[in-house]
Order: sequence, then C-alpha cells, then structure tokens
Amino acid sequence: MKNSRTLLYAIATLLIASSAHAGWYEVRNYEGTIGNLPVHVSLQTYDYNNHDDAGRWRVDGSYYYDAHRIPIPLQGKRQPNGDMQLCEATEPAAFGDSPAIPAASPAHPAPCPIALKISESGAAGEWRDDKRALPIALHQVGALNDTGLEPPAVVGAVQVPMWHHTKSHLLVGVYGTSKNCPLSMTALRLINLKNGQVDRDMKFDCGAGMVSTPIYANVYRANNPRHAIVLVKGGENGMGDDWDIAIEP
Repeated sequence: MKNSRTLLYAIATLLIASSAHAGWYEVRNYEGTIGNLPVHVSLQTYDYNNHDDAGRWRVDGSYYYDAHRIPIPLQGKRQPNGDMQLCEATEPAAFGDSPAIPAASPAHPAPCPIALKISESGAAGEWRDDKRALPIALHQVGALNDTGLEPPAVVGAVQVPMWHHTKSHLLVGVYGTSKNCPLSMTALRLINLKNGQVDRDMKFDCGAGMVSTPIYANVYRANNPRHAIVLVKGGENGMGDDWDIAIEP
C-alpha cells in the first residue's frame, strides 16, 4: 500500500543539495574481518557537498557481522589524512532522527570503538573496547558517487545495509545505474536473519532510495512491524513519497 505525503525532512535535505549537481551520495562498501569475524561495512562521506564547512568530515555508515546479520548504524568523523573514528549507534526512533550513540556504560564501555584508515582499495584499523583490541582488515567491493558534474558512477557491488531491519530480515538496498535511470535503488534485498539466504529481491522503478541524505535512512520502520517504509522521489511538490511495503507475511 502506498502512503503518499510531503516529507518535511526530505525538503530539508533537498535544500542542502547544490543546484550544480544531482545528488549527494559518496558511498563505499567493504567486506573483510574484525578479528576473525567476517563483516560487511558501508560508509558515506560528504566531502563534495560540504566542502567548505565542517560537515565535510562527517561519516555515516552501517555494518553487520555475517554471522548475525543485524545492521549496526555508524556515526563518526573523518580526518584530513583519511583516518576515521566511528561510533556504534542504535537505529533512529523515527524518520528524520539521527542514530543515537549510547553513553559509555559497563555494558557498553566504548561507544566509539572503531578506528579506520581508508585507502584507495580498502581500509585497515582496530576495534577496541576496554578489554579487547581486534584488527580490522577491509577490501572495497563497491562504490557509488552522484556528486559533482559528472554522471553518477557505480563501481562493483553497491548493496547498502539499511539502518532499519525487521524481526526476520536484514534489508539491503541494491543500487545501480542504467541508460534511463542515472542512479537508483533497483531492489530491496530481504536477507533472512536466521540462515543468511536471500528470501526475495523487491524490485523498484527509478527514484527509489534517493530521498534521505544519509543513504541508510531511505528505508525505515513502519507502524506495522511486518512492513517497512521505502522513500521514493516524486510525490506532492516533488518532495518525495513514502511507500508502506509489506516485507513479511
């Protein structure tokens, strides 16, 4: 069922986009390990759009351990030399909110445990809390960029783990380009949390997953826990639609 309404948050994000280019996504996807545990990592930076202010050093992201498949939102900052410090956050409570970084506690002693240095082909660093220090080794598997004056570029596999997940599924946005659609979320992949199998690829027309400034917020929680909201370009005044999609029976 489609629930079309003007998104105030979408208006705000559109206003920050320069009229000289179509979008604001600079995203790199990685696979690798933290310690000996396989992980998938996706990171979004803002160097082009916020080139002249402190926002250029912001980092949004999402990662999951392959054994568990629960997305962990990331919030952090990047240094001019490419170093990043990333905090593990919780899913935003509602659309338009930012992921919440928990305060340090005995159960969560290091809210910002990830230190990374980004290279052209990957990233390396350390995951550290007060008891352990685990090496991080990542290689880049995909990237997208629709900033600047050049046509949007997609390299490799760009499968974005959204901040929201359902009780049974990890929700992964599959992004691509085509002759008739410069950049869009072509499908929402439903990965079974229990067995890791792809239960379904939900196909979308051009414009899906292209409304929210953090790419990871283009799919968010619905009132019905078996559904999800997918943001799609268009709607009233061209500010965006939110589509209520049934994910689970």
